[in-house]
Amino acid sequence: MSPSSLPPSSAVPPTTSVLPVSGPVDEADADGLDETVDPLGEVVYDDPTFDIGPQVDIDIDLARFPVDDAGIGGGAPEPGAPDEPDDTPLTGWAAVDRYLESVLVVPGNTAAALAVSIGGDVVHTAAFGERDPSTGDPAEPHDRFRIASISKPITAIVAMTLVEDGVVGLDDPIGGVLAEHVGLSSVSSGAQQLTLRRLLSHRSGFGKYESTFFRSGADDCTDAARQGLARGVGGGGYIYSNMNYCLAGLLIEALTGLTYEQAAYQQLLTPLGISGMRLAPTFDPGPDEIQHQTTDGRNYMETLGGAGSWIASPTDLVTILDSLDLSTSGFKPLDQSTVFQMAIPVGGQYGQRGYGLGLISYGDGRFGHTGTIESTHAMLLNRGDGVTWALTVAGQSPSESTALEQIMNRAFEAGGFVTG
Repeated sequence: MSPSSLPPSSAVPPTTSVLPVSGPVDEADADGLDETVDPLGEVVYDDPTFDIGPQVDIDIDLARFPVDDAGIGGGAPEPGAPDEPDDTPLTGWAAVDRYLESVLVVPGNTAAALAVSIGGDVVHTAAFGERDPSTGDPAEPHDRFRIASISKPITAIVAMTLVEDGVVGLDDPIGGVLAEHVGLSSVSSGAQQLTLRRLLSHRSGFGKYESTFFRSGADDCTDAARQGLARGVGGGGYIYSNMNYCLAGLLIEALTGLTYEQAAYQQLLTPLGISGMRLAPTFDPGPDEIQHQTTDGRNYMETLGGAGSWIASPTDLVTILDSLDLSTSGFKPLDQSTVFQMAIPVGGQYGQRGYGLGLISYGDGRFGHTGTIESTHAMLLNRGDGVTWALTVAGQSPSESTALEQIMNRAFEAGGFVTG
């Protein structure tokens, strides 16, 4: 969110919860004892951190109009020109791209892509590696990658449009609605008292349910939801659980009469001019979709639903996040006060690090989300200075998706955009 869109502190809506910004994981939950790395050694889910590196200052004007775009001081060769040697000095976006390719197209990775916007305008896109290693087709900037938990901001935005429309309140009990939607005759009193606020902030009391989502413990999101609702919920406190957003997506279905994907298009994607995004299956990517290496027998894309099943291009992602910045032009799905509720950690205040309602606040006015799943790392970040970027990776590196922020800062530095 750009500084010009920030309201005075008195205008920031207070949080209504007294829950802590973060809390201990419920170690009593059996699923909470699963390892974060499967027996094959690959990370298969995202338990995000709120800590990223210090902010770096970027020359916004230089990044918007880099010298190489004018054909001065380096840059990519003109069409038809002979290839440059790899050691040719580059500046601007050409240098950014070369750096990213050097660190992201490495053994264990097959493709990566980037989009950067300034003031809501996409100023640069790039792709590296191969869409499908079996065919050798090169990756293109418009190709769609798995985005894993970056699906959660999409689900939260759609859910919050229903809150603004008066369809549901953030603190309305929704357990009965969810139980009926998934075909359960009854649920525990604790599950009956679930609210949308508790789902979106990961403070519902659900455990992690890693076996359910990542080790074929359910047929699909609806089946996973039945298991979660039937088991019931534990105490409060922050536990990052995909169950929360699987249920949030199903709640959207129950309240709208549409599929979750249809509701997302109606409320958000179509007004933004986005097409081609979908809830993808674990196997069989379609045209313009990146092939992610996947272990046989897995079905996590089917089970995650609104928690992590979307595929998107980096341009799609920055477009979605920029729609929350009222200082930029274009369609805005939510009011400013609603956006601030999403960006403020529950029980905290604006600028504090922590998990809000579908958005992670990284401090210094930065917010966004990461996504990690098998052979997938992604990060989407609004830097708070008018610059928003998204990086998507098919592969195992970096080991932590938040490391993409440091990689992107070094790429900005390579391009000559960092000041000071």
